[in-house]
Amino acid sequence: MAIILKNGAVFLHIPKTGGTWVSSVLKETGLARCSIGHRHANWTHLLAPGFQGVGRKLEYLYKRGRFLKVSPGPFTFCFVRHPLAWYESFYRYKSQPELNWEPDGDANDWNRWHPNAVLNGLGEGREFNEFVEAVLEQYPGYVSALYNHYTLPPVDFIGKQENLTEDLISVLSEMKCEFDPEVIRGAAKVNTSRSEKKSMEWDPGLKERARELEFSAIKRFGYSA
Repeated sequence: MAIILKNGAVFLHIPKTGGTWVSSVLKETGLARCSIGHRHANWTHLLAPGFQGVGRKLEYLYKRGRFLKVSPGPFTFCFVRHPLAWYESFYRYKSQPELNWEPDGDANDWNRWHPNAVLNGLGEGREFNEFVEAVLEQYPGYVSALYNHYTLPPVDFIGKQENLTEDLISVLSEMKCEFDPEVIRGAAKVNTSRSEKKSMEWDPGLKERARELEFSAIKRFGYSA
């Protein structure tokens, strides 16, 4: 879920960018006040979460009214990763036998919103390159658009999954939070796929096409092509 810190800041969790680890660290260091809304809520969805059942709806309304600054908005931060690495990580994670491409929400039901719901059905039974090709055919520049849902209008701090630990330390320092950097540096990684370090074998032509279609995010967030 999105995390409200004790100082009022909000962490938005973009899928497959290290957000589960960030959320865990914020809680373990005592910097988090509470979670709110959907696990992967962007700012718009955080303000209009849809029906979640009476109990969860009341809990949401209480947290929003008590802790969520709306005007002016709170300091917000999130993390991204290289778009091509995002495809690799998503495929590794969803293709694990215990998940077996379990659907993420329902693209046709607002009450079952999930940012990746439109990808349901595109990976099952497909090899990696077939999956990427299917995504690019239906949603060219998918990862760039996904990032935009969280970072436009601009958030206050956008870190990178590739430098996750140090970037988290940087944003917490920028907010003048009281914490021990060494505790964060020693925090174990969580929710990573077993084969996360294994490189995916891209079809060269497909990789070049993906680079071109994801150029917006590659350029905006300072990644090399």
